[in-house]
Amino acid sequence: MSNVEHKTTEKEIKEIWERLTKGEAGIKSAHIRIDSLEKIADSMHEISISTNQTVAEIKALREDFKRADERIEELEKKPIKRYETVVTAILTAVCGGVVGYLVALILQ
Repeated sequence: MSNVEHKTTEKEIKEIWERLTKGEAGIKSAHIRIDSLEKIADSMHEISISTNQTVAEIKALREDFKRADERIEELEKKPIKRYETVVTAILTAVCGGVVGYLVALILQ
């Protein structure tokens, strides 16, 4: 400004004060929103950790079920194996008897 001294009027002071007050209110509002966002971010982080733990537990359960299924299949096969063993033994005995009888007839 030139040589004229600038005097701040009451109106200008009032306007500056209002602007400062609005600025402070905006800053407070921003801080409140930031705090809220921090809480949301913390919650999301906890959910992420919980989800990772759940996924790990599901994988472990899947492995347990797989092993249990394999054991059940083995148990289901046992009666069939026994049946096959019994049938094989009977067939072997019958065939052995028939062959023995035939040999006995031939040798007489």
